[in-house]
Amino acid sequence: MLQSTSLPVATRAIVASRRSATIMASAGRTVMITGGNTGIGYETAKALLAEGYGVTLVCRDAARASTAVQRLQQQQPGAPVDYLLLDLADLASVRDAANKWMDGGKQIDVLLNNAGVMACPRMETAQGYEYQLGVNHLGHFLWTTTLLPLLRENPNPVRIVNVASTAHMFGKMNFDDLQSRNDYDRWRAYGQSKLANIMFTYELARKLQPSTNITANCLHPGVVRTELSRYLMTDPNALTSKLLTALATPFTLSPEQGALTNIHLCSSPDVEGISGKYYDNCKPVASTPASYDTATAAKLWQVSEELTQAYAKATAAV
Repeated sequence: MLQSTSLPVATRAIVASRRSATIMASAGRTVMITGGNTGIGYETAKALLAEGYGVTLVCRDAARASTAVQRLQQQQPGAPVDYLLLDLADLASVRDAANKWMDGGKQIDVLLNNAGVMACPRMETAQGYEYQLGVNHLGHFLWTTTLLPLLRENPNPVRIVNVASTAHMFGKMNFDDLQSRNDYDRWRAYGQSKLANIMFTYELARKLQPSTNITANCLHPGVVRTELSRYLMTDPNALTSKLLTALATPFTLSPEQGALTNIHLCSSPDVEGISGKYYDNCKPVASTPASYDTATAAKLWQVSEELTQAYAKATAAV
């Protein structure tokens, strides 16, 4: 856990020290960032553009995506940035976006699965799945596995980076009620979705290595001041949430600080070839013992395939 904002500031020096070398290696490489129009996704996009990457923001709202692209181009004239529309809460949208990209024939070098929701009231996706599990895990599962055939064709090293959270520590994969239809608790559901992010990463890394040049890692970005906390004010205990937010604000990170581990895993030569790890503050750390349960991870993969198979291309098998 990050205890103060001083740790990411120290990390900033690490990032800066290797930036010039990274710019030389990253020219012409493409990064796709879900949720890249705001928060740590936007700050990651800004930093990677400065390092020479081409960036595609993968967003659900065209107006907000267009505004983000314009801002980035104003800050960095001529920056190779565009956007692709995708709604992680609708598997048909995920499938269509992935197919549209693959039909275009453009390769992907870094796939950053960054978008997410946190602690929302119980809602459902277009397919009737619990919203946090659907957006945070199932949408990204289908997005990633559908794109895998394209990623495999890349002759260069490819990185898949999943934004998880330290909140996975209070998550449990409840296969008896995976959609949290009974006794819904917003934080328990969030923890389950973040645990799913980590277990998906580990299982994906096992399936890909050592036969491919694709790595998969995940991270905790820190406690960051972003739109992710927008549902806290809808909590029945909103007054308590507001008070805790006010008290915690001096110890939380700005989006720029929170993006540092994203940037590190996307572009640092220090993680080349490393796969199946969980990072916090740009360093590999241990996740919870439950996250390393290979039988549960294999079951999660199977269940995820079953829940998304109606929208998956047959060629997307790992």
